Amino acid sequence: MGILKRLLVSKNDKELKDKNEKQIGDSSLTYGEETIEKNYKMDYSDDPSRIITENCEQILESERQMEELKVEYQAVTSYLTDIQKIDQIPAEDREQLNDAARKIITFTRERSKYQSSTVRITDYQFVNIGKYEEIIPSELAKMKEYETYQETVEKDMSYLEREKDALYNKRGDLEDKQHYLKKITTTISILVITLFIVLYLLQNAFQADMQIPFILTIVMALGCTLYVLYQSSVNKKESKRAERKLNRAIQLLNKVKIKYINNRNALDYNYQKYMVKSYEEFYYLWELYLKTKEEEKRYRQNTELLEQYNRQLTQELKSYELTDPEIWIYQAIAIIDNKEMVEVRHRLNVRRQKLRERIDYTNKTKERSIEEIQKILDKNPEQKEDIIKLLERFGINL
Repeated sequence: MGILKRLLVSKNDKELKDKNEKQIGDSSLTYGEETIEKNYKMDYSDDPSRIITENCEQILESERQMEELKVEYQAVTSYLTDIQKIDQIPAEDREQLNDAARKIITFTRERSKYQSSTVRITDYQFVNIGKYEEIIPSELAKMKEYETYQETVEKDMSYLEREKDALYNKRGDLEDKQHYLKKITTTISILVITLFIVLYLLQNAFQADMQIPFILTIVMALGCTLYVLYQSSVNKKESKRAERKLNRAIQLLNKVKIKYINNRNALDYNYQKYMVKSYEEFYYLWELYLKTKEEEKRYRQNTELLEQYNRQLTQELKSYELTDPEIWIYQAIAIIDNKEMVEVRHRLNVRRQKLRERIDYTNKTKERSIEEIQKILDKNPEQKEDIIKLLERFGINL
């Protein structure tokens, strides 16, 4: 019945139409027989079982659609009958009915003004905020504190990350210096040995006195060695100092990260709890809730009166044995406006005609599938027994 209720919604009564927008829309698509390609030749020798299976599936689908269409057709007919019953109500008996319809229209339009208010908060948000109404003022302060602390922690983390990177770089530089000193030591060692060999060869070749060059070479070697040892000692001290600072920075960073994670988890939990993304949004939602709650107080009285007249209208129509008296709550204007009632009747008649066309089309589709199966039986008599078994699997008897 729900599909057909949307047919009764008036295009002039906007708020009633909005209330039942999903019911108004025509979700059915009408396909004509002309959309089916007919200019083709079926190759009945090509896998008859496949063709029969496809046609059996089409027959079953057609039967399923036919059942739905018949139910819908009967519903449309019932609503047309309801319209006739309303039209036949004597004028002297329609006073209360018309009065209830007018009140429903008036209160519904007042509700529409409320619903079109610029104050927007979803029902779910309203209910969710309402559950925590008493603690939200303190929760707002707590969330603000969390966000402020989060900013501080992020700044600390950023500073410690930079400090850690700088110490890593310094340690790398010290390692490079030590590596460079090792190269210098190796180079000096090779140079001293080479000089000793050269001086020794010159002394033997020319019988020259090489004592001073030997002494100078030794002094140079000692000087370089002392420099390397001193610089290496300095580098090691700096390296140990940098390592201590690095470990300290990492330790502090880990502590700050733990604080960050704990605070972040607390924030995320509250964000999820109140369905917001920030303190500002939470505060805005709270203000919205308070405004909406105030409007709800004024709206509630309207709702109570509207429900009262809805019941009155329904009871009046039930006394005339309508199939679905509740639908006229959303189509009250048609009760007091004959033009609207004519339009509703027209839409239902158009709908019923479309249903007839769809029923005819579905019947033809089913008949076409039966004809295809019969042709296969005629073309393949030797497979008749197998084909009949296949049809029985689908519950089809020709």
